[in-house]
Amino acid sequence: MNEKKSNIRLVKTGGRRVTKTTTEYDWNGLDKRTENSTSDKPKKKRTADLERRVRYQKKQKDLRLKIQRRRALAILIVSVIAVNALLFLTPIFNIRSVTVEGNRLVSAEQFQEILKPLVGENLFRSGSGKIRKSLKSIAYISTVEVEKKIFPPSVNVKVTEHTPAGIMKAEGAILLVNSELRVLSDAGEMPEPVPVITGFSVKSFEKGEILKTDDSEKKDVLTVMLATVQATGIIDKVIEINVNDVSDIRMNYDDRIDVLCGSALDMGRKIRLFKETVTSNSLAENARGTMDLSEVGKAVYTP
Repeated sequence: MNEKKSNIRLVKTGGRRVTKTTTEYDWNGLDKRTENSTSDKPKKKRTADLERRVRYQKKQKDLRLKIQRRRALAILIVSVIAVNALLFLTPIFNIRSVTVEGNRLVSAEQFQEILKPLVGENLFRSGSGKIRKSLKSIAYISTVEVEKKIFPPSVNVKVTEHTPAGIMKAEGAILLVNSELRVLSDAGEMPEPVPVITGFSVKSFEKGEILKTDDSEKKDVLTVMLATVQATGIIDKVIEINVNDVSDIRMNYDDRIDVLCGSALDMGRKIRLFKETVTSNSLAENARGTMDLSEVGKAVYTP
């Protein structure tokens, strides 16, 4: 019997003859397939373990950061409370002195009356706004700057004052005003020479405020005239400004020259021309007479 026939065996099949051929199985291939199918499991397990580890580490890191933030916030709150207690509740920063700069018309006694209560108060509890408001109650005061110094605890106040520009009568009072017609005093005081204003009616007034009038035209021309005589430096020589007739405005200079200003047209230019004329060599130092400025651009002097 040859080799092929030895692999054939007969099986009873109810009259049929069945031949079964057997062949060798590829065991090497099976080992490789089994190895490939099982090798993925450890990799997946390692990946899952790694992901769990990363998530755990991140969670721990977030927890540490959260604890650190809470600790830092607690330290900050405690520090703020301690600093505030040191600044506001201890006498270390009580004000020892208050100084004032820039005052010329307001006396030191007036400032002392308002600022003296500050000495001994806590530097940080005494608000700058409150100091400014209290000083602005003085009608002469225009601006206030407050500077606080920690060592030694002190306050330095710098002020600017409104400059007096004219004086007038109103409602039985004598008002001192600046070039804006802001009332600086109603007691008739005149700390420096200023012109007397006539021919102007006042409706109402309040110290520290611009007076009210029913004649806006006269008010406008007065503000221009007062500002210009201040700017040109002749205000201390102007004795009177009369605006009774806005078409024939008059001014007296040094009680020796009557100035005919005419209408309000180009009033600033007229006054500047007058100043140039009286300070030039063409006019004697003690000249007396009349200066006609009614025609814009001309100054005609008559002895």
